Amino acid sequence: MVRFAVAAVLLAGVQGLSYSPCPPYLDLSLSPKERAADLIQRMTWEEKVGQLGGIRRPLTRTDGKAIFNKTSFDTIRKTQNGQIGLGVQYNYAKDILPIINRLRAEQINGTRLGIPYVTMTDSINSMWVSGGSLFPGAVSMASSWNLDLYEQAIAAIRDENHALGVNWVLSPELDVAYDPRNGRNGEMFGEDTHLISEFGTRYVKTMQEKDENGFVKIATTVKHWVYGRSNGGVNRASMEGGINHIMNNLATPYINVIKEAKPLSLMVSYSTVDRVPMSINKYMIQNVLRDIIGFEGLIMSDANSIEYTLAESRVSKSREDAAQKALRAGLEHELSPGGNGLFTTLVEYVNDTDIANLIDKSVSALLEIKFATGVFDNPLPSAANLERTLRNERHLEINRNISRESIVLLKNDGILPLKRSNVSKIAVVGAYADMINSGMYAACNATDPAYGNSLRRSIARKLGDENVLYSPGVDALPSNDSSRIGAAVTAAQEAGLAVVVLGSGYGTFDVSEINNRRTDGEGFAHAELGFPGLQQQLLDAVLDTGVPTILIMSGGQTFVLNESTMKTNAILHSWLSGEFTGDALVEILFGDVNPSGKLTVTMPQANGAFPVAYDYLPSDDQGGFGTATLYDWQWPQVARYAPLRFGFGLTYTTFNISRPITSNTVPYGGNVTVDSTVTNKGKVGGKEVVQLYYRPEHSVIEFPVMKLIRFVKVGLAPGESKNVSLIVPHSELGYYVDGKWNVESGNYTFWIGSSSRTEDLHQFNVTISL
Repeated sequence: MVRFAVAAVLLAGVQGLSYSPCPPYLDLSLSPKERAADLIQRMTWEEKVGQLGGIRRPLTRTDGKAIFNKTSFDTIRKTQNGQIGLGVQYNYAKDILPIINRLRAEQINGTRLGIPYVTMTDSINSMWVSGGSLFPGAVSMASSWNLDLYEQAIAAIRDENHALGVNWVLSPELDVAYDPRNGRNGEMFGEDTHLISEFGTRYVKTMQEKDENGFVKIATTVKHWVYGRSNGGVNRASMEGGINHIMNNLATPYINVIKEAKPLSLMVSYSTVDRVPMSINKYMIQNVLRDIIGFEGLIMSDANSIEYTLAESRVSKSREDAAQKALRAGLEHELSPGGNGLFTTLVEYVNDTDIANLIDKSVSALLEIKFATGVFDNPLPSAANLERTLRNERHLEINRNISRESIVLLKNDGILPLKRSNVSKIAVVGAYADMINSGMYAACNATDPAYGNSLRRSIARKLGDENVLYSPGVDALPSNDSSRIGAAVTAAQEAGLAVVVLGSGYGTFDVSEINNRRTDGEGFAHAELGFPGLQQQLLDAVLDTGVPTILIMSGGQTFVLNESTMKTNAILHSWLSGEFTGDALVEILFGDVNPSGKLTVTMPQANGAFPVAYDYLPSDDQGGFGTATLYDWQWPQVARYAPLRFGFGLTYTTFNISRPITSNTVPYGGNVTVDSTVTNKGKVGGKEVVQLYYRPEHSVIEFPVMKLIRFVKVGLAPGESKNVSLIVPHSELGYYVDGKWNVESGNYTFWIGSSSRTEDLHQFNVTISL
């Protein structure tokens, strides 16, 4: 297929310009910037404005079939034709590829200049649509602390997206999971800026790897600039400003990922920061993001966020006013899932020189991504390659491995691992035991076995259906129906061993799953941090039997574990599931796999006891009256320091991390090198995460009590030892003061160990000398 035959012929008809048979924008030897510069001068005003938006939902689903609404599509396409999405999540890739390819071909061969769509979707732990490998969620994979394995997982997700013709993903999220009430924490990597930076960098570099022809495989979008500390944990709520707060607490992952991986685009958040919505926040976009941080890629809105400046924040007077404010603030592309984009109104301002120049700049940014990703030059994806790529054996094996390492063991009184010879029956209790709770951005029907094995099904494969006594007990979503708790209690008593699965927030963006009973996910914050509905009552009833009980938590959030819950014999957090999470849990329960996951978010001790992230400021831990106020919160009496804290996770073996060897004095501008030996002193192989933290003795502005600066995961056979060497340039031991990076000499405290808990760390001091 000669994709540009029609476009090349039509080019000769543009008035006032002279063209060769192959215009420069089709010349592969030129850079994306040069090709974009040539193409934009050939475009009409209407064609330019059309590139500022796109068609996010070309396909719906009815009666199990992908449905294309041509009337709706054509209406949107007239004014918004820069990019195209894939529609709803439950459609299968193999079914939509022919339809999407037809739309792609029509745009290329049926328009004046043959400017193709760029295909853009979300992609956190799978393709946007069904039929691909379903990996665990972002918080889950980060809980592995295994960067190399995560990179393999992202490469698999990238290749499956690419086989469907996806050129651009709206990921990764570099937001800080700071508020446990936030329903979107499962989309994030965790509460620490260094850990987020490391995983975010791997995501961007892996997705944007170049193919054999030099094209970026898939462009990325870091998001949401800035987000994570919204008022009350509510999704679109306001946030505090303050440049030191923003640069040190929120922007650090963006700064690091932009520097190390160069993402091609960035999405602003819904948040109002210092009273100015991010979609029109010129200071945050231009002064901070462009000037201080140096981001050079395309900047886009979040879905409908420009409209919200009019409809919610009321800082715009009209659609036209909102569009102009967003454009002037620095937004260059609009996401409007419903097709009612506000940037379309800019077509009326053809005689406004400032707007015209800004639109040229915006369109050039989009065209450069199109040229960089090869959408002008690569053939359309084929069904044969899609079939070869989706769910191939290598991808499935990577998925199994990262699922095993993403599960965190939080308590074990010795009940685990279970011995198969001692287990005849198991009571599997809880509605979440029979679903795959993958998060809103995963293509997964939670109760459909086609998407993988639930824990119930996985245990049945291990023990046989007749030896698994399943009882949901209560609804997964909040209700007042306790009538089935008795059946769950009976099952536990009959089996003599109970595995109880409690969770929160299952469901996707499917309209049938968006309702007021949802308890987690985008748009679904939770003021109560316990188990939703009657799930705690169910667990308590099982515990009251005296039957040995293992608790497994499911969902993207942390939970408050009360005294009753802590009576369970073992506790695991499986986070957001992939298709093999159920199998991995069974392998861990029976000792076929040694758990190695670690918390990337601290577990709060009470509903009001937060923020609880490990890297709080020293002043955050002061009650006010010395020994008369020993606690940060007096009722219940809990301190900022929480026991189930960042970096913690148990295993079936015992690791020893030796006292570090390092120089006491390092010259200014030199490297702090920390050497330590990790030994597996147990009888089974396993993996340990060595973590290095630091803080300066004194600082210009208040510095956290400790900050993660390096980590590495080490696999060891029984009795084996390995040396770990962690190198930290002095230049990284700084912080931002009024937008400028500040690095000081003087004394620094370091800690090395297996978690941020005091009892798991060796402390030592290093002096940076002038």
